[in-house]
Amino acid sequence: MYSYDIFTLVRIALTVQYNGAGYCGFQIQVKEPSVQEELEKAIFTVTRNRSRIHAAGRTDTGVHAFGHVKKLAYSLNCVLPHDISVIHSSVVDGDFHARFSCLERQYVYRVLNTPLRMALYENQRYWIRHELNLEKMREAAEYLIGENDFATFTLLKYVKNGEVTIRRIDEIKLVQQGYMLDIFYRGSGFLHNMIRIISGTLLSVGVSEMEPVAVREMLSARSRVAAGATLPAYALYFVNAIYENYKTPLSLIPFYHEAGLYGVRR
Repeated sequence: MYSYDIFTLVRIALTVQYNGAGYCGFQIQVKEPSVQEELEKAIFTVTRNRSRIHAAGRTDTGVHAFGHVKKLAYSLNCVLPHDISVIHSSVVDGDFHARFSCLERQYVYRVLNTPLRMALYENQRYWIRHELNLEKMREAAEYLIGENDFATFTLLKYVKNGEVTIRRIDEIKLVQQGYMLDIFYRGSGFLHNMIRIISGTLLSVGVSEMEPVAVREMLSARSRVAAGATLPAYALYFVNAIYENYKTPLSLIPFYHEAGLYGVRR
């Protein structure tokens, strides 16, 4: 998104948080509500300029964001819906682009691992009642680190349409606090449903439905049927986007505090 204030031409990067439950993802839809639509409406209300915004990456219907980078100004919080907020902003260079300047994207898939369902975490964490073997899950995750062809871990229609399925994963970290489990991902970018499918696969390993080495075989199979289930979108959160010349203070991103990672160099 390229936004302009009333007096001079500027480009502003914003870090935006939103609860995605009421939206059909970030990207504008013809007949469904989207985060992008609400942001662009707020831009017009504040600046009286119609602008098209760009995000660090798309999110699916129901996915939330702790620190999704857009471009605008602090005053948007006065007119944005209560489930969308701006937590940081800064003037950036003219060649800054929320998507193409992004060096790394971070996501977390949040799991509730307890024998009994807890209503307070409904539609916030994916509930699994079976005991998980975290060591096996970590072993399985290691096979996915690095640059690989992740065709197995995305929708078949995208593979058939010729979408490039090579991606780089830098880290998959399992953070457990009591019955809360966060599966944290860092990488160059992720395919449609990729994190939800990988998370479903790791949980299958965790409950001993498959061995960790099976994940290595999935990569070479390049077949969606070889991987685990696609988990629901409501437990997936966009955590942060990393740039060379724009940094969101980690103190403003809840996940780092909740998972005990605040202060860990990223």
